Amino acid sequence: MPKNFGLIADQPRTTQIGKLYKTASFLISEQLALIDPLKFSERQAATVTNRVNSIVKKLNTEAAKWSHNSVPESYKEAMATTRNILRILGAKKNILFENKAHTQAIDLDESQTILVYLEANASIRRTVETYINLMRYAATSIIQVEAWDLRDEEVIAGLLDDVIREGGSRQDLAGLIRQHFKQNFGEAQFININGRNYQMGKYAKMVARTRLRVVQSDAVKNMSAQYENDLIEISDHGTTSAVCIPFEGNVYSISGNTPGFEVLTEWPPFHPNCEHHAAPTSEAAIFVGGR
Repeated sequence: MPKNFGLIADQPRTTQIGKLYKTASFLISEQLALIDPLKFSERQAATVTNRVNSIVKKLNTEAAKWSHNSVPESYKEAMATTRNILRILGAKKNILFENKAHTQAIDLDESQTILVYLEANASIRRTVETYINLMRYAATSIIQVEAWDLRDEEVIAGLLDDVIREGGSRQDLAGLIRQHFKQNFGEAQFININGRNYQMGKYAKMVARTRLRVVQSDAVKNMSAQYENDLIEISDHGTTSAVCIPFEGNVYSISGNTPGFEVLTEWPPFHPNCEHHAAPTSEAAIFVGGR
């Protein structure tokens, strides 16, 4: 198995999308910094919301464009590498294989990748809405349990009690509130997926690495069908991941019809940011390798 096979399409493309999201995160942070609990106004909140929505809208367009370019390119690169391996293995082409399987896989992978980014971007809007609602609550001390987290309201109410008890000023309260928001939003963790917050640049890169690994596996899967090759080897790099250990370095049958080999029940990636990849092999290659 080529050492660099699993690195196909990763670094330049993941760096590109990561920088795009990191820049957007910086712009959103700038906007949120304009809102002060002592000078809160609905007009300013609306302005910030509109500006953030424009940033997210542009992010939607750029993420879709990135997916439209990166997914087909990554798939084709994986196809080419897999084809070379299959030819070395002496695999024969299946004349009944329909090339539209490749096109369909690319289209599906592209749409699914775009969807992941759009869902993340939608969560950015919700996070900003939460932030503004909390600032509104902090400024007015009106309890409104709607889109934000009640725990944050309780913290703000507790800060208010502390300031009153200690004879502090409105400036003291504002300072404590800013500190609370800095702890929760200061790291620009504007993406929230399944209850977990992520920094935008890091999340975008994680999605890119994971989705392009899916693309690579789909290319290997379809090329193996095109060349009637049934055996697949999972890469081995000394993982410590409990999810990956059962698969690492093993050879599987795609169909389950090759005697002596278990059927491959799951293709890489086995988890987000998974480094494992699959590549075609054969019984002859395994024998030559001394396995």
